[in-house]
Amino acid sequence: MTDSSTHTATHLARVVEAIDAQFGEGFARKNPELVASLVQSATIEAAVSTGYTAHRQALDLAQKIGTETCETILKLKPRIFG
Repeated sequence: MTDSSTHTATHLARVVEAIDAQFGEGFARKNPELVASLVQSATIEAAVSTGYTAHRQALDLAQKIGTETCETILKLKPRIFG
């Protein structure tokens, strides 16, 4: 099973459990549209969270690179300009 399949299966199991806990045993099986919409919502939310994490990591790395570049330029300034 691929990583995304594993996540989807996990979302499905949690959604079915949550629906049945809220509305009674077997409700999820009788309402597949509800299950599908909640699995889709959970999957979208997970994708957004993953994207946000990657975005934050990229910004942090850009900040670090910018800082290191400025520090290096300041160190080289006397050699370049005398």
